[in-house]
Amino acid sequence: MSVCVVEDGELNSLIRPLLQQGPVMGPKERKQQPGFYYFDWLESAEEVVWDYVTTTLPPKKAFFPPREPFLEFSRSDPDKVRAITDEGPFAIVGVHPCDLAAIEQLDIAYSDDIADGRYLANRARTAAIIGVDCWPDEYCLCTSVGTEQARGPADLFLTPIERGYLVEVRTARGQELLADTAQLPVTDQDQADAARFQDEKERRVTAKFETDVEQFAHILAEGGLTEVWQGVADRCYSCGSCNLVCPTCFCFDINDDINLDLTTGVRVRTWDSCQLPDFAVVAGDHNFRGERWERVRHRWQRKFLYLYTQYGQPFCTGCGRCSRACTADINLVEVSNDLIAYAQREKQNV
Repeated sequence: MSVCVVEDGELNSLIRPLLQQGPVMGPKERKQQPGFYYFDWLESAEEVVWDYVTTTLPPKKAFFPPREPFLEFSRSDPDKVRAITDEGPFAIVGVHPCDLAAIEQLDIAYSDDIADGRYLANRARTAAIIGVDCWPDEYCLCTSVGTEQARGPADLFLTPIERGYLVEVRTARGQELLADTAQLPVTDQDQADAARFQDEKERRVTAKFETDVEQFAHILAEGGLTEVWQGVADRCYSCGSCNLVCPTCFCFDINDDINLDLTTGVRVRTWDSCQLPDFAVVAGDHNFRGERWERVRHRWQRKFLYLYTQYGQPFCTGCGRCSRACTADINLVEVSNDLIAYAQREKQNV
């Protein structure tokens, strides 16, 4: 891996060639809501906001759209089916470490066992990923899940420094991306600035688990936490917001949308949420998680126990989106620490 320095004014020259090659998704500020940001397809390099804290939805929407048509069908003689596929490369820029880690986790989940062909096809079309480091807010918990320095699939990774950005060139593609961008050699002061940024970033993270993720998984596995789950469920609306903003949730539903002619339609995949009341309903109208507290418990066990056991890492990357988006002000870190404290008290009372 090589490093260089790129000044602030040169970042647009990094994005413009990508826009000429295909669509580029990046963080933009909402015009109607200054201070709020979202990932969207760019019209110009000047739209990119590099120093945002978070976005409402994660950049996974580029590979796994909230609503994705699969095929069109028609009842005729014979019946006709036409696959709907996207072609051509695209790029994503301005991706934070937590979201880079999330993309890496989705790659693992969607290529394991029975691979998800559509997701992997979208990932294969990814021409470039450019990451950038960030400042946390009161919801970020990256240091508790070990993603504060994640680089994942980034071709280039940018760290803000006094002279602009220290750029880590992580792949051959990353080196190609810098072809039209003026680069400066890295000095000892630049390296010190980057290290100082990382140290300060970690110092600013205030939302933290009271134990490590391995011990937290053991606590969830041991159970006996129903009282806490029920207390959280009393506040939860089962709206699914937490899942729908999460960068690592990968559940979906598939439906056939029939047109008014009753002979044609489209098969569509949409994001789904394990917190919705009917998510676990099966044939015979049995609901495996009909009680709200069971769905709340499942969410934590899914993130910090089941997938941790399967893949050796929690499927939470510490972005804090679920806590920000919760309409009931349920905070992931606060609930997790309540669970930890409850388990410790119960152990002392034995």
